[in-house]
Amino acid sequence: MARKPTVYKRCDCSDQNRPKKVGGCPHSWSYNRTSDEGNRTRAAIPESVGLTQAQAQAILDGMAPGVAPEPVETNLTFRQWAADWLSRRRAKEVSVQAYESAIRVHLNPRWGSKRLRTIKKAQVEAWVLEMEANKTIANSTAEGHWKVFKMVIKDALQNGKIASNPTYEVDGPYVEESASYVFSADECWAIYDAFPEQYRAIPMLGFACGLRQAEALAVCDEVIDTDRKLLTVRRQVLRTKETNYRPTIVDRLKTSPRLSTKDVPIPPYLQGALDEHMERLPPRPAKNVLWEHKKTMADCERGSVRALFWSRRMNLVCRNHFNDDAWKPTLLKLGIKDEEGNLPTFHDLRHTFISTCLQNGIPEHTVAAWVGDSVEELRRTYSHLLRDHADTHGAIAADLTARPKLALVRDAA
Repeated sequence: MARKPTVYKRCDCSDQNRPKKVGGCPHSWSYNRTSDEGNRTRAAIPESVGLTQAQAQAILDGMAPGVAPEPVETNLTFRQWAADWLSRRRAKEVSVQAYESAIRVHLNPRWGSKRLRTIKKAQVEAWVLEMEANKTIANSTAEGHWKVFKMVIKDALQNGKIASNPTYEVDGPYVEESASYVFSADECWAIYDAFPEQYRAIPMLGFACGLRQAEALAVCDEVIDTDRKLLTVRRQVLRTKETNYRPTIVDRLKTSPRLSTKDVPIPPYLQGALDEHMERLPPRPAKNVLWEHKKTMADCERGSVRALFWSRRMNLVCRNHFNDDAWKPTLLKLGIKDEEGNLPTFHDLRHTFISTCLQNGIPEHTVAAWVGDSVEELRRTYSHLLRDHADTHGAIAADLTARPKLALVRDAA
């Protein structure tokens, strides 16, 4: 069996294996390889200046026998590779738009002109600290920029454009727990009573079933199972570039393709509200996109459904119209605000549903199945509520491991 080649240096530098030291060895690592003609020659490993012997050997061990390592493109900039990476994305159109925005607005101004091979770990760590110190950048926004940056750099490493990953073992920007508003039962019903008639059942879908706003706007008559008292959620109303900025019902959840449908129990009061709504405003036919993973909406087939919620102009209800014409005016009228004086969002109705379920002892895996999140995501987002269970269930847990009373009696005897 042929022996693997070993890297070496022919120079007389005293610190060959300590290249990061100031004034260290400026030479590349070499190895002996046999050419196609059978001649034994010395070859250098490109971009191995600054690597230890173990790192250079790892590169050599990962090469196919007799193949020279591909040289790194020394002048390739972050902007060039980020554009290439973005052109190969096959994620949902909304996600690709978010990637493009992060690269254009934040990453290119900071890293665009830098050559990929010159980006160092210390520079990345300093950038993370800059984002944390910048009060104009929200924590969630900084986290999004960091995730896109890591994906671009990792892709460059996997395609041989850089020799090492400068984001390796770098902690991303700190993201604190987001503060969400929890509506009281009185507030939920006050919103229902004060809401415009044609939209009245929509907020109830949020606090009674935990639906996201786009899911609530897309409810159709055939997903309401009155016999089993279940609501099947499988659609959203989207208004994006891919839908020509027209509200469109799409058979796709936010969590697809991991999850394509979810069933949520319908409380009796919600069933009554939906029945009343459909009697007063019968569902109307609408086209829906039968979305398939890794396909654009233009390539997907179309179907027909009967949607419950329509605007006064007989268009599907979009998020912006709903918030500006119904949600915000109703909350302002009722005077419902958070501690900082801001209006709660529709998503806070979902947060209210999940919080109420967890605080009343419904198992987290059951709640996760109802709302379409993973148990891990539920624990990460609502850990403060799960910690509160120490007060409500702590005494029960303590009794489970207490000494049996019979044993106490024997000990006393």
